[in-house]
Amino acid sequence: MNPEVTIIIPVYNVEPYLRQCLDSVVNQTMREIQIICVNDGSPDGSRAILQEYANRDARIEIIDKPNGGLSSARNAAYPHIKGKYTLFVDSDDWIELDTCEKTFQKAEETGAPLIVFFIQGEEGQKSLPSFQQFSSCDITTVEEKIPYLRFGSVCDKLWRTDFLLGNQLYFPEGLIFEDNVVNWKGVIHAKRVSVVPEKFYHYRRRHNSITGGCSNERYVDLIQIYRLVQNDLVASGHYETYKEVFHQKKLNDIYNRHQQQPCPTTRYRFRDEIRCHHTKEDEAYLCNSQQQLSKECRHFYLSQGFGGSLGMQMYHSELLSEIVHLQREMLHLQKEKKPSTKIIKIIEPLKKAGKLLERSVRYIIVKPIKTWFKKQSDTKKKAGNTPEIIPLPSQGLRETSKRHVA
Repeated sequence: MNPEVTIIIPVYNVEPYLRQCLDSVVNQTMREIQIICVNDGSPDGSRAILQEYANRDARIEIIDKPNGGLSSARNAAYPHIKGKYTLFVDSDDWIELDTCEKTFQKAEETGAPLIVFFIQGEEGQKSLPSFQQFSSCDITTVEEKIPYLRFGSVCDKLWRTDFLLGNQLYFPEGLIFEDNVVNWKGVIHAKRVSVVPEKFYHYRRRHNSITGGCSNERYVDLIQIYRLVQNDLVASGHYETYKEVFHQKKLNDIYNRHQQQPCPTTRYRFRDEIRCHHTKEDEAYLCNSQQQLSKECRHFYLSQGFGGSLGMQMYHSELLSEIVHLQREMLHLQKEKKPSTKIIKIIEPLKKAGKLLERSVRYIIVKPIKTWFKKQSDTKKKAGNTPEIIPLPSQGLRETSKRHVA
């Protein structure tokens, strides 16, 4: 039997979840499939489960190798692919029983080397990027491809094997977030991408997985991953076409991963790596008035020195504007305060504002005032102490050697 679809399943320490994954694969409505399970040196009972299923189903092939990570396991399966199309399934996830049949049919109808479908998370939908906005269609233009670059999974796609291997879409070994490299290359190099708007793939988020845990020092790998993506964009001549969406996604992703770190030491190391590896192109995007980053994300990078003196001036100016706005709102509310209301005056002069501004202004002044103001607006009542901010000098922040709180 010549398989139409090859399913690659890397396996490592997934004994509690592996049976559900294998059941969803061996029971596909399309029978002409090849199932390659790569045992990446699992020390638990995963290998025994693989053998149990392989004894019952001749379509299952087991590859044993020393532990090398997810990328290494996937790459090890490439020489063994026999199917016209390839599907990636992680061993702690599972797929709908008609996944191969429907995506294969779509690929044959359209001739597209990439067929995109959607991912369903355990606690709600996780898809590209909004399930409702897509219909069954073909994607051919740069503008149409952009949404598919913002979600970096390879498991939500059926890949034509000659396209996968012909473009050398191998996973970078020794790094996590490896899907981003292959996804960017695949979507950009594909002349056509076809969409099947159904949620075929079920994603399980595990707290002890490589990317599932909140605190993980390997999150700094994301910086190297985006360097690889940028190198490929430049080498293939696509950088100028996709640079806006590239820098937006890169800066957003790195910022979000940094914010997820609860450990101060890890966050400090992450920030140090960000400062060491930022590029002039990143700075140019941040200082561009047309950039589409959140205010919090942009302030984070500007406070780390991105954009040089111009970036710091922009950052200081925006923070001061925010403080002035909050002061006006506070003064407006104070006009209605009761005579018995106590007033706390906060005087916050800073020295070397470029380094301390975010820490002292945002966390000591701005955030508490925002919290207080929201409380006042929501309840229409005044409870507890009402802070009053001493207006800052019109020239900016005055330098002094001490911090005073009266």
